[in-house]
Amino acid sequence: MATDNWNPHTYSTTVAPFVSKLTTRVVSLLDLQSTDTLLDIGCGDGVLTSTFSPLCKSITGIDSSPSMIAACPQNSNTTYLTSSALSLPPSLPQHSKIFSNAALHWILRTTPASRTAFFARCYDLLLPGGAFVAECGAHGNIGEVHAAVISAMIHRGVDAKRARESAPWWFGSEREFRTLLEDAGFVVEVLETELRQTELTTGEGGGIKGWVRLFAAEMLECLPVDEREGAVEEVENVLESVGRRQDGGMWVNYIRVRFVARKPE
Repeated sequence: MATDNWNPHTYSTTVAPFVSKLTTRVVSLLDLQSTDTLLDIGCGDGVLTSTFSPLCKSITGIDSSPSMIAACPQNSNTTYLTSSALSLPPSLPQHSKIFSNAALHWILRTTPASRTAFFARCYDLLLPGGAFVAECGAHGNIGEVHAAVISAMIHRGVDAKRARESAPWWFGSEREFRTLLEDAGFVVEVLETELRQTELTTGEGGGIKGWVRLFAAEMLECLPVDEREGAVEEVENVLESVGRRQDGGMWVNYIRVRFVARKPE
């Protein structure tokens, strides 16, 4: 079983509270109705998922992290399941809508065949006329952080190929997402990319150091334990003149791709 590196408090409070907050556009595209049955793939700690509870008939939230699922708020019309999105339970019923926010770039860090199978499974899990609505990291997302982490690993003796391959994300382009969706049978109604520069947190345990410790944990595991914090500090130093603004805030270049893809009637 894969290591569960997720800590709900660290994620939603210390490092990345903005993830569930910067969702106005993708939530508007979801356009939940009172009759909708929703499947939320990669629901995390359920902070965003729980806001949907009053808006639709029922929700099934799925995440691969047991610690995240354990932290999800309880609502009478919501069920949470621990499962890999690449092997969704066969017992899942069809839903009128599928949603995913800030998760597909983790899920799709797999083989091309598994990406294809994932979208085919999502297609099967939708009722005719249903929509798959999602937002995730796009090609080039957090590119400056990604490159700085790889460089810090190489400087500590990790082979460049191994350093690159340890990255836990797949950031697809609009063209790649369109191909995956259309090959699965979806009709793509919306497909857009946005540069959304984002300010990181400033409290203890947050900032760029906290970001790297949490989101690049799998990359840091390539290093001996006593060298990891040095790598984190190097990343912070490298990015100081790249992301630091005059008011003191540290900003990174989040690039997001969003889509609405519908299963034909």
